[in-house]
Formats: sequence, C-alpha cells, structure tokens
Amino acid sequence: MGFLVTGVEPGSIAEEIGIQPGDTITAMGGEPLLDYIDYLFFSAKEELTLTVETAGGETFEAEIEKDAEEMLGISFAGDGFGKKRSCHNKCIFCFVDQLPRGMRKTLYFKDDDWRMSFVMGNYITLTNVNEAEFERILRRKTSPLYISVHATDDDVRAYMLSQPKGRGIMERLRRLRDAGIHFECQAVLVGGVNDGPVLEKTIRDLETLYPYAESLALVPLGLTGHREGLKQLAPIDKKCAEGILDIAEKWQGHFLKKYGTRFVFGADELYIKAGRPIPAYETYEDFKQMEDGVGLLRYLTDKTRRALAAFEGVSRHREISIATGVDAAPYIAALAGECGKKLDVRVHVYPIRNEFFGETITVTGLLTGGDIISQLRGKALGEKLYVSSCMLRDRENVFLDDLTKEEVSRALGVPLGTIDNEGEDFVRALAGCGED
Repeated sequence: MGFLVTGVEPGSIAEEIGIQPGDTITAMGGEPLLDYIDYLFFSAKEELTLTVETAGGETFEAEIEKDAEEMLGISFAGDGFGKKRSCHNKCIFCFVDQLPRGMRKTLYFKDDDWRMSFVMGNYITLTNVNEAEFERILRRKTSPLYISVHATDDDVRAYMLSQPKGRGIMERLRRLRDAGIHFECQAVLVGGVNDGPVLEKTIRDLETLYPYAESLALVPLGLTGHREGLKQLAPIDKKCAEGILDIAEKWQGHFLKKYGTRFVFGADELYIKAGRPIPAYETYEDFKQMEDGVGLLRYLTDKTRRALAAFEGVSRHREISIATGVDAAPYIAALAGECGKKLDVRVHVYPIRNEFFGETITVTGLLTGGDIISQLRGKALGEKLYVSSCMLRDRENVFLDDLTKEEVSRALGVPLGTIDNEGEDFVRALAGCGED
C-alpha cells in the first residue's frame, strides 16, 4: 500500500539515509508493504533494504544495518492498516447483536481483525482469516495473538459461531504452535453448551499446545435486555458458575504441578455468581488476562491496600462519592472504608443498576451516563463524584450512551473525576491529591 512519510526524527536512521516528509516507503526487504504489520516485521531486522519514492517522483533504495530494537524514526499518515476487517460470524452470544438501537455507529462494528489482535490485544476467532492471510501470520511471526477458542469440539464451536468455518480451530492452533507463535485463549461460556465435559475437552486439547498456548480465560456470556429475535440463552447462574470453577480449579492444580502455571483462570464475575471469594493475588500470576475481567478486583484490592499503607501525602477532610457496577460495589465499598479511615474522607459508594442494557449486565465497564444521572440525582454526592475510567470509550470523556463527563457533571451539579484500576490512583483520588 505504501506509507506516506509525515515526519522524520532528527538524528534517526531515516534522516541519515535522506528520507523526508512527503516521501513514500513502498517496500521493505524487497517486498511491497501491505500494512503496518509488514513495517513492524521488517523494522525489527538488523539488516534490511528500504525502497523509497520521493515526493519528486524519484525512487531509491537504502541498505540499512542497525540493532534489532533500533527504530527507523519515521512517522506516517494514518494508522497503516487501512480498512478494518469485520467479523462474519453470527455468534449466539454476540454482545454487539444485543445492543439497543441509536448508539454511535462504531459500537456496532464487529472486529475480527488478526492485525488488531497482535497490536491491540483484541480477541479473534480466526474464522475470518483466509488461508493466504493465515500464511502471512505464520511468516510474519505475529506473536502473541489473542484467540477466542470457546470450544475445541468442532460441532459445538460451529454451533456457537453459527459458522461452518468454526470447525478446525485445533488445526490452526497447531500451525501457530509449530511456527513458534504464542497465543492467549478465551472461552465465553454458555451454560449447557460449552461448559461441563466440553470445557474439559477444550482444556485437555489446549494443554497439548502449551507453552505456545499460554493461558485460557473463562468468561461468562453477557445477556442484555435487547435480545429480540435472537436465540434464547440462559444466564450463568450460581450452580453453573460453581461447576465451571470446579473444573477450572481442578485443572489449575494439574497445570501448576506439571508446568508451574495455573493456565486456566476464571473471570471475577464467575466467583461473584458462585458466591466464592476472589482468589489470592499470587493465584493470578502475571495478570495477563485482566482485560477479560480476570483478577481485576483482586488486583485493585491488593494494589490499593499496598498504596494506602505506603501513602505519605497530605489529605484533607472531605465528602465524596463513587459510582460503580453492582458486582464491584461491595469490594469498592470495603476499599473506600479502609481509605476513608486513614485519609479522613467520607465516601459514598453507589452501585448503579444497568437499566440501559438490562439489569443482568452487572459489570462496571458497561455503565452509561444516563443510568448514573437517573440513579444519583438527589443523592448525597459530596464535593466530587468519581467513576472508573473503564466506563469511558474511544479514549474520550464519553460514556457508551454518548453522554460526556461534562454533561453528567452538569446534570448532577457536581464535578466528575475518573479513577484508573491502579491502587495508587485510587488512594490519591480519595485523598484529593492534585485537586484544588
């Protein structure tokens, strides 16, 4: 596709070989550049050939020798990926299919782009990757990838994805293994479909791919109140969650003894539904599946307590509030109580019911500004209301229902702040550090 140069870092390799803004990088290593994946692959080499078309229409090649980690020092127009690749599956549990109408268009886009899996950590099914692209994955050594396995049983997986191409996942995973590509796995669990014996088979099959298959996250499906015309599915209840965790904990013991890692990790939501305590911090090892809701509450709890014990800043007496999801509310309330005592801060913690998507959705990251406004209007909020940064999307101060932080703040008549999932950030926010 060619990469249009918009900037060259002073003193960089690019400046040294004469690249200027307005030039186009057309090939690397003698191969045309298809996208940013190709650029990353060749840039990591210690020796490469760069083909450049100047703004004046001339072409030259440059032979480069460098350290593997040394960057070329070039900025490009756009993101280098072109059109994003969408998903053609019809997963029975697809969350996008359960969104209410009238939301911004970007939320209805189903991403299943392997390039975004490599660069951003997005989960993909591999059913939307043709053979030519799969071969490019193998050649480019794009590692790690994030794979939505769901089930290794071909019949079950094809049913769950409503896609004949759902079959054959193990064959492709073995090819990734044989190419030396590592990958994280997830299984979105639907009761009576891919739990029980099917889940046992999935774990046994993935064990044959270890250590290239690095972990498996077990995540309950999310059911909104907008499933008109969709397959009727039951939410994961207490009994089902207990069964899933029993399987996970059995296999954790097996993997830990044999490989030194637990490999299988249950999402926090499963422990909450089962009425079981969130496991200890060390149980989550390196927290590599936290973006899937695995260990999020344990990470926040322990990090906050450590930060609180080490806090030496100055706090002042004040009254504030926190809006959070129903699942997280008891944990946030406990932390707020501990922090409040040491910091001399009175904290109101409000669990927000998800009326926008439906009350079966209980996680914090899917709360909307409208629900926060309707449920907190008239409540004691103190001098500031805090929400988790995971409620905001597109790297902007915008909630899922397109209300902005400023709009929510005006509606409630109180400043609105955000807290990241880091213990130090939680403590500093409650203490009012850096605030007027």
